[in-house]
Amino acid sequence: MRGGTGIRLRSQASKRGISLLSFLIPLFILWAGCGKKGPPVSLDRIVPKAITDLEASVREERVILQWSLPQENMDGSKLVDLLGFKVLRGSFDGEECKGCPERLVPIAEVDLASGEGYLTKDDRVFWVDKGLRAGRTYGYRVLAFNRRGHFSQESNKVEVLWDIPPPPPKQLRAVAGDGMVELEWAPVEEAVGYNLYRGVVEGDFPLHPLNPEPIEDTHHRDTGVVNDRDYRYTVRSVSKAGKTLIEGSSSTRIIVTPVDLIPPSPPTGVVAFPLSQGVELTWSANPEPDVVGYRVYRRRVFEGEFERLTDEMVRGTIYLDRGVGRDEEYDYGVTAIDGSRHQNESAFSEIVRVKYIYIQ
Repeated sequence: MRGGTGIRLRSQASKRGISLLSFLIPLFILWAGCGKKGPPVSLDRIVPKAITDLEASVREERVILQWSLPQENMDGSKLVDLLGFKVLRGSFDGEECKGCPERLVPIAEVDLASGEGYLTKDDRVFWVDKGLRAGRTYGYRVLAFNRRGHFSQESNKVEVLWDIPPPPPKQLRAVAGDGMVELEWAPVEEAVGYNLYRGVVEGDFPLHPLNPEPIEDTHHRDTGVVNDRDYRYTVRSVSKAGKTLIEGSSSTRIIVTPVDLIPPSPPTGVVAFPLSQGVELTWSANPEPDVVGYRVYRRRVFEGEFERLTDEMVRGTIYLDRGVGRDEEYDYGVTAIDGSRHQNESAFSEIVRVKYIYIQ
């Protein structure tokens, strides 16, 4: 009986040892495999990075907020589940409220899945706030949130002092030139400057004006245009309330087409050679990059008018005149033509004279 009991006790102890070992081995493997990486991050702790470039501008009785789309989470991982944004706003009377506690409350939610109530361009989000009261300062912050409903920290804060915008400028005029447009408009008494917008005829005006800062004068020269292309222009008055620039509504819109009316310089280096087939003329290529061809003119010596020898432009810098008579004396001139809509033609080159006598 004692022997049998001892066997049973050892057997039970062995079983307990094996069970303990089977529990410790997976625990050791788990500890060894994860010790260097640290504990796994809970999905509840992965939130978008806070927005740091929130901006605000006042245009046409509206506050326009804009900020960049966040690309990363707080842990540095790529943000792939961004769902939208929450806009917070607070306000107080006057320009400053030093020592006032910040009381921003949610006023809107931007749902990226809906595609409504906002605009995105160049990885930036634009949102408009309306119905504001003159003489009040409004503060804004924005929070991003993901599909699990987890919010980022609050963005930087922006403040604007809203006021009644100035009236639009009148009498907008434009004069087109070569690669430029001269614009002028009547002054607005309430304005401290003006914002000028340029767009193509088929599209909308851009979100930002041509000028980085308000134009203090009532005229502007736009040199960032291409000849023979149609452009639309409008100008808006800008007033100032405290530190906030207030932009008014648009003036009338005008369409302008810059044109090249300046001809190329006359060709140089014209030389004439009598050959068996006729008189060959050569000249140097013009330095202007927009020159697309040349025209050759001829007259008999002592005749009054030059005649053009070809209906089509000469594309190179060599031409053979086969319509000459033996022992006749001729004057030749060459002009350059540019590629503008008007095909501006230069003045004559230096006139060269040659007598057609060919000796083999």
